[in-house]
Amino acid sequence: MPADESFSDEKLAEFSWKMSDERLCTINGRVHQMKKIIAFLAIAAIAGLITTSVSSQPPGGEREHHRPEGPPPDPLLMLFDTNRDEEISIQEMKQATEILKKLDRNQDGILTREELPRPPRPGEERPRKNPGNNRDQQRPVSKNAPAGSVIFTNGHQTDPRDHGRPVTLIASALGVKPDVFRQAFSKVNPARGGDPTPARARANKKVLMDVLGKYGVTNSRLDAVSNYYRYQPERGDLWKHTPATAKAIIKDGKVTGLRIMNAGSGYTTAPKVTIAGQENVQVKATLEFSKNFRTNGSIKSLTIVN
Repeated sequence: MPADESFSDEKLAEFSWKMSDERLCTINGRVHQMKKIIAFLAIAAIAGLITTSVSSQPPGGEREHHRPEGPPPDPLLMLFDTNRDEEISIQEMKQATEILKKLDRNQDGILTREELPRPPRPGEERPRKNPGNNRDQQRPVSKNAPAGSVIFTNGHQTDPRDHGRPVTLIASALGVKPDVFRQAFSKVNPARGGDPTPARARANKKVLMDVLGKYGVTNSRLDAVSNYYRYQPERGDLWKHTPATAKAIIKDGKVTGLRIMNAGSGYTTAPKVTIAGQENVQVKATLEFSKNFRTNGSIKSLTIVN
């Protein structure tokens, strides 16, 4: 019996070790899978917490009859739209993890409701009804931007004479000077409160082509350019554009240069360029215009001026 018991103990120990290894492999595999989705779950959870907090605020009270119109800003944009262009780019998605870590004030690896930013009240930072009038008013750079991030703001101002039309872009795409297009458009009779009648549309097209045709602009090209840059400012829209992206080159804590990663397109004026954590560094952006929609109104160069 003692020999049999000793044998059984050895077998039992060997079996236990094998089971431990198998369980460890299973646990490691599950942990690896969890790491792949943790960022997505964290972002979704934060959006849910903020949204729930907004919806749980009791209505009424003293503000009931004085509440501004319009919904509150989107919670995801508040956190991750670091350049405040109302879009979350690929670069901003990659920076999401660092932003979440910054919110974890006690660094315990868990975000609680108390650590989340205060949810906006209805009416705060309302969408602009007429962005053409204040599109290029300076917006504050998000405090969530990781140090060293290059942030582009503004750059879509239009000439008051053009009433919101991006004439600089339109003229460049047509291959004429802005004043030539202004001259042609000054004779157009636009419809008020709706689309023009077919007869008026034909008359306006003839007026434009009488001037632009002398500069080699064809009817099909005028249609293509007009359709590409057509937008509805009363809805808060902007003409087609691509935000620029760049990378700051930092050595020993000092910015030594900038590398343009995506020159963007659709800028009418030079955007303001800010480097997070290096706000004293002034950067000058230079634009270039062309007939190519993808490069028209793009960043040509970024120069440190101090």
